[in-house]
Amino acid sequence: GLAFMLIGLALPEVLEGIEAEGISLLTATSYGLLITGVVVGVRLLSSYGAILITQVMKHFITVADRRNPGFRVPLVLGWAGMRGVLSLAVALSIPLTLENGEPFPHRSLILYITFIVILATLLVQGLSLPALIRWAKFPDYEDHIPEAEAESLIRKSLAQSALDYMQKHYKEGITDSFLLQNQKDIWQYQLDLPKCNTTPEVRKKYVAILHHQREILHQLNKNPRIDEEQIRNFHRQLNLEEEKWEVWEV
Repeated sequence: GLAFMLIGLALPEVLEGIEAEGISLLTATSYGLLITGVVVGVRLLSSYGAILITQVMKHFITVADRRNPGFRVPLVLGWAGMRGVLSLAVALSIPLTLENGEPFPHRSLILYITFIVILATLLVQGLSLPALIRWAKFPDYEDHIPEAEAESLIRKSLAQSALDYMQKHYKEGITDSFLLQNQKDIWQYQLDLPKCNTTPEVRKKYVAILHHQREILHQLNKNPRIDEEQIRNFHRQLNLEEEKWEVWEV
């Protein structure tokens, strides 16, 4: 929004500068559209070039991704290269005069071409990008499993490995230690929680307790001596715990 405000405020002065340079508005617009085509074309060539280089280098790099993204993925990446605030900032940074005091040659024309590139890419590429993404139909690469599912998998794997290790090495003497026995109960709870035959009333009470803990976190967050990142971590744990019970209830 600020970029368009700057364009609107500067455009009248830029148009006057173009007329003073003896260049017609039609000619300046054609220059802008030509540069826009060059920018989009170079972006598309760069996207396809990057994919091509990756496909070649995967034969020499063992950890490289072996999957072929096809021609649609780089097309979307290239088409998504819209110009905006950065291009405008670079154009506006052109000095008004040279070192000898003379006006910078064709500064208004450069600014106008930049405006055309920004408007054309934002309007044409920006409005057509959603349709292009739907047409591309990206495959599901299954790079990562959902965060909640990954959290549950990691917790269960750690709990199971800990219980197996305790059973193998410390089978005797666990009950003599409050710490080990308590931690064993926690790990067992994490493994057996999906099998718990809890009533809806019990689940409701447990979720209410989680809500109360969340309110306490809100109060603790007002303490300037506590790092907000730690508060967010505890919030995340409460959210995952509540989501876990909601899933099992369904």
